[in-house]
Amino acid sequence: MTALLERAPMTYEAAMSDDTSAAKARRRLLDWATGHSVGGQVVLEPPAGSRIHDRHFAVERVQGDGAALLATAVLVSDLLVRMDLAAAGTTLGGEPEELLGVTAFLTGGLSLPVKSREWAPSPSDASAAAHLRWLIGHQRFFVVLQLLSSALSGVDQAAGTAQEEEAVREFTWLCRSASTCMRYAADFPPHWYGEVRDTMVPPAVNAGFSGLQTRDHQHLVSVMRALKNGGGLDRLALRSAEAVHAGVSQLYDAHVWVCDRFGGSTEPSLLMAQSRHGVGRAAVGQDPSAPDSRTRTAVPPMQAEAPIPHTQAADVAGPESGVVAARKLADQRLRQLVPDQECTR
Repeated sequence: MTALLERAPMTYEAAMSDDTSAAKARRRLLDWATGHSVGGQVVLEPPAGSRIHDRHFAVERVQGDGAALLATAVLVSDLLVRMDLAAAGTTLGGEPEELLGVTAFLTGGLSLPVKSREWAPSPSDASAAAHLRWLIGHQRFFVVLQLLSSALSGVDQAAGTAQEEEAVREFTWLCRSASTCMRYAADFPPHWYGEVRDTMVPPAVNAGFSGLQTRDHQHLVSVMRALKNGGGLDRLALRSAEAVHAGVSQLYDAHVWVCDRFGGSTEPSLLMAQSRHGVGRAAVGQDPSAPDSRTRTAVPPMQAEAPIPHTQAADVAGPESGVVAARKLADQRLRQLVPDQECTR
């Protein structure tokens, strides 16, 4: 990341600041970041469900130098989020530092907190702003998930060594950042969600569209399983294992929060609603192994399995709400992070 910023035609701080000239600087840096080559090759054929999901969220997958590609994705995502915040504001309070502090965290530089203000796009652009927030928030989440998977692999490798504490610290910070990304994606008035949801059901997308198709979440789960099954989970100090578990729990709590924000305490998830209406069989992406690519440009919580508004869901049968389904998913994932035996160190 540091090497990338050193080659940039202008300083990162100038582009990310609140100065009046920053908007022009952001555009110039974004053009450079999306235009310069890092030797990647576009991946055209991910699993079917994941391909649908990537296309919906405008994600381009590229194979090549993973570190360089991921650094570029972080920079592009930084700039797009900063532009969106400048245009529409945020209700996240002090959380933007975790939302936009990833580059500072990776490079050891100064953080650039954003001055908070209410979500307030111009009235004529409110619907478009809600769609853009959902899109850019998911793109940001996907990028941070890739960092998170790498950090969890680092925890696995560092388990039982002098580097364990620092590896766990990095992982838990990124968990907080990813949680903030989820909240940011849903940081618009709930009454706009109905229009956003309409873009995630047929005919806008294929039947079975779901956050379970998110390749980056699938990869994180595979790393969690590796950590438990013959990996370093049982070699971690008890406090480290508890911190890893708490970090992942915070991540899934944010998913539940997004579901609840959009009515999920009473209504079914997007996927459940489609199944019960007979829209089609869920087409969950089959990609449990580690992907060989990185999200190069961001132009993707696990996608929030947010429910449809009450006015559109009155005929949905079944008692299980989207929030209940999200909590069940969280319990299932967190069981991957319970040590098989108590650590003796």
